[in-house]
Amino acid sequence: MLKKGLLLLCAASFAFASSDIIEMYRKKGVDAAILEIENQLATKDYWQGYLKNHDTSFGFYETDKYIIITDKSKPEVSLYTYKDHKLTFVNKSNARVGGSKGDKLKSGDMKTPTGSYDFINKLGKLPSLYGPFAYATDYPNLYDVVNKKDGYGIWLHGMPLDGNRTPSTKGCVVVNNDYLLGLEKKITYQKTVLIIDDKPLPKTSKDDISTILSSMFQWKKAWERNDLNAYLAFYDNNFRRFDGMEKKAFSNYKQRIFGKKEAKKIVLREFEVTPNPTSKNEKIFKVKFYEEYWAPSYKFNGVKDLFVKVEGNKMTIMAER
Repeated sequence: MLKKGLLLLCAASFAFASSDIIEMYRKKGVDAAILEIENQLATKDYWQGYLKNHDTSFGFYETDKYIIITDKSKPEVSLYTYKDHKLTFVNKSNARVGGSKGDKLKSGDMKTPTGSYDFINKLGKLPSLYGPFAYATDYPNLYDVVNKKDGYGIWLHGMPLDGNRTPSTKGCVVVNNDYLLGLEKKITYQKTVLIIDDKPLPKTSKDDISTILSSMFQWKKAWERNDLNAYLAFYDNNFRRFDGMEKKAFSNYKQRIFGKKEAKKIVLREFEVTPNPTSKNEKIFKVKFYEEYWAPSYKFNGVKDLFVKVEGNKMTIMAER
């Protein structure tokens, strides 16, 4: 744990460029310096300074990313790369989407969903209807599941190989085959996010990203300190966990856990903050991160997903897995 603390201290000293942190370490030790770093990470001021030279137009990513934006109103897809905190437009193409307007709510409604989705597989050897191959998405995502949206099999795929082209799809996003084959050469599908909106996707503000990232560290601090009220204040009244547990049951569950008063150590890293459009025009974001959790009774290391809502300067958690 001391080694991790020293690494965090060294990294943060460069990030803050602050002699105060170094002086605190020299006079009071690593624990006091790390506490000050944690306090800084929980402020919007730190993140607004950190994001100054980051392009957050379509979210915030700590690793390289490929972003495909689908505008259902045209319809059209646009490819961007996100590398070294810079967003670069690559190309765009006409597309086809579901024949019925609006967000997908149930299986068979012929609608293309509105939201943010990861590619989870590349599918080959398909019927000629789907063109040369398809990228399968993770629809329904967690936010869709807790909002009881139904359906499956939403892909980005090509045009029928027999040339029989219909004007719409059954809910998938369809591009011409040349574009799809070119896309295959430009992206790594495991590092790609597909964002689908009913209209041109609004740009994400640095203020919203700063609110989310600072709130994540405030949430972490309350969690580590077993401060139940502060912790639960981050959960929306309409919160649902991945298994359907609602806010009241979740609060009772956490009250039992926090009641043990166990010492906890939590590390959050490798953040991805992706806008998740909705038909209600809310500010919903998918927050993916790697979590290291240690307590005497439980340990966890792995990727977690939250869907959060931003209203003003406040972030609330809508769904968690």
